[in-house]
Amino acid sequence: MTGNLQAIGFLFAWVLGWGVGGSLIDAGLIEFGVYSLETGQIGTAITFVLWSLLWGWGGFRLYQTLTDSSPSKDDP
Repeated sequence: MTGNLQAIGFLFAWVLGWGVGGSLIDAGLIEFGVYSLETGQIGTAITFVLWSLLWGWGGFRLYQTLTDSSPSKDDP
């Protein structure tokens, strides 16, 4: 059961980080005038896609690191 709770907690934190991170990046780009919400949503869409790809890649790499099943030096 502990493994399931850890997996659920990790997934919850990962989704929360994705949403908050994307929103902060989007807000920063709007604040600095990179794009405006009045001119359409293409800037927000590009930010969403790029952030999702980056965050997904990071999650995949972290998953590979956490689930590395290669034998360690201590294993006989």
